[in-house]
This record gives sequence, C-alpha cells and structure tokens, in this order.
Amino acid sequence: MQTLAALPTASLLNAQQPVVPPKPSPAAVEEIPVIEATIPDFAGKTVTKFFSPAQFSCFKRLTDVLYPSMDGVPGAVQAGAPEFLDFLLFESPAPRQALYRNGMDELEHRAQKVLNISFASADQAGAEKILAPLREPWTAEPDSFTAFLRVAKQDVIQATQNSHDWIRIMSKRVRSAGGVGMYWFPID
Repeated sequence: MQTLAALPTASLLNAQQPVVPPKPSPAAVEEIPVIEATIPDFAGKTVTKFFSPAQFSCFKRLTDVLYPSMDGVPGAVQAGAPEFLDFLLFESPAPRQALYRNGMDELEHRAQKVLNISFASADQAGAEKILAPLREPWTAEPDSFTAFLRVAKQDVIQATQNSHDWIRIMSKRVRSAGGVGMYWFPID
C-alpha cells in the first residue's frame, strides 16, 4: 500500500502554483481601446418629471435667487440643482411632494398678486420682496409658505454644494471643500 509520503513532492508543489499569464507585447497594449467614463447627467438633457413646465421655470428662478453664482463658484442653476431636485421630488414621499407643490403654487400666487408677473420673470428686488418670510425671525411653527421656503432653501444649498461642478471648483480653492458629505468626486 502506497502512502502520501511516498508520492513525489515536486509534482504536488507544481500543481499548487498559480498559472501566470504571459505579459502582453507592447503592440497588444497599444491596441487595447480606452473607454472614457462620464457622469450620466453630462450625457444627455434632463427631463423634468415632478414640476410642470411653468412650475419648473418658477422653481429654477427660486433656486437662482437662493443660491446665485458668485466669484466663479457655480450657483444652483449652474450646478444643476433644479434638475436634481425635480428628480428627487418625483421619487419623494407624498407629504414632501405636497409641501413643494403647494409652496410653488403659493410662490406664484404671491408673485402675481404683488408684482403682477410670474415669479420666473421677477427681477432680484421683486424676488426678494416675495421671499421676505425668509428674513423674519425664526419660529418653531411657521406658516406653510415659510416652512416651504425654509425646506427649499436647505435643499437647494445641499444639492448645489454636492454637485460635481461646485465640488470641482471649490476643491481647487479650499483643501477641505468636499461638499456637505453626500457625494464624493475625485479632484481633477
């Protein structure tokens, strides 16, 4: 009877060694195609899903007033915050959707009443007049319009500061600028 000790050990050791593929020739390396990756939002135009076209124009103006571009730093519109928030709201729970729909309707109603134009067409002074509730002292239980403006302002800031463009610009200026922690993109 033969035991394992009697088997040739060299053949067992060779069987356990990993097979190393041959290195490709320099010509083969040059033939490997380079596939460029891109962020999906850069590949095509975003289609709004939550807001109607009129509401989206109004919302886009609101985001521009709440977070304008300044000193080469992209604002909400340049960062794509309105489009992102439209997508997010489409997927949000019903109470959050109702807050935004009712808030946008009230925003437009107040612009028509005070300025006689759509909020989307309001100049800076007119927009600031409509957004005056944001400058009032904080209360624990604000009216529904003020509550909407507070939530919208926070969402616009967060969406803007987590955008690829905002992080790319700010990371070149300030070493610790990485958005507010929601997404991370490598520094160019």
